[in-house]
Amino acid sequence: MLDQVTTIFASVLSPILFIIAMGALVQRFHPINIATLSKLQIYLFVPTFLFVRFFESGLSARAMAGIAGAVLLAKIALALPLWWALKRLQVHRNTSAVVILSAVIFNAGNFGIPLAERAFGTAGGAVQALVVTLSNLTLWGVGYVLMAALSGSSKDVILGYFRLPTLYVVATALLLRGLNVTLPNPLSYSLHLIADGLVPLALVTLGAQLAQQARWPRWRIIVPLLFLKLLIMPVIMAGIVWALGLWPWPGAMLIVAAAAPTAVNTLLLTIEQKGDAELAADCVFWTTLLSAVTVTLVLAVVKVLGGGPPGGG
Repeated sequence: MLDQVTTIFASVLSPILFIIAMGALVQRFHPINIATLSKLQIYLFVPTFLFVRFFESGLSARAMAGIAGAVLLAKIALALPLWWALKRLQVHRNTSAVVILSAVIFNAGNFGIPLAERAFGTAGGAVQALVVTLSNLTLWGVGYVLMAALSGSSKDVILGYFRLPTLYVVATALLLRGLNVTLPNPLSYSLHLIADGLVPLALVTLGAQLAQQARWPRWRIIVPLLFLKLLIMPVIMAGIVWALGLWPWPGAMLIVAAAAPTAVNTLLLTIEQKGDAELAADCVFWTTLLSAVTVTLVLAVVKVLGGGPPGGG
């Protein structure tokens, strides 16, 4: 088991962490415009990646429904008891909103995509593409409602949500796949080039964002959240995967995806809604930092138990 952990960290996590560190280093000495990098991801690289993965995916409608159900059930299974506990403890609503979102919304994009493809190849990327879509819907849908209920913000963010390309890109890819459309070779080549560029761009952006967020956190809140996000969430997902009969695939990918750190977009949403941005930044930073250990352990356990795509990945 120890050999497995060491091998996984060296082969899967260390390349990801190295590129994140490079992004942080560049940000430290030559500040990057993170807003521009984020827009490039949201409006070009992520939609293109999703289009390519959905268009070429071998996942059946039944498999997609199972993945969607597992992800949503896992989020609900953690969010509802956590909301009840925070309410009983009379935690301030701003703090509660950040804690709930940080615990249930995992970084499916600029951490999860590289992790999925490094650990399980293109099969992992295909599953993770659906996880990215669901995470975006959860954050900018349910997450928006939660945060807006506290801040009473305007309808602009709701309209902005429907301007995001994710839904339309996924729908188009599935439609074209259903119609057995073949893309012209020059277009296909261009789309693949952009999709392949997402991983380095996402990791450099994540590193740059983390470099701006490092601070000594409120440990009384952060420590329980680390436990919930990095350990309890993948355990909950494992139970749901087993109950829905999704093991060993795509269940293995879903468990690893659930072990990912808090999504950076939770910070962006918190800032937009004038919530506790300092706490949100702490959640993103410390879950990302410690996920190097926890994700390695989760991935090692999953692989030891035989999880993975048919034929290996």
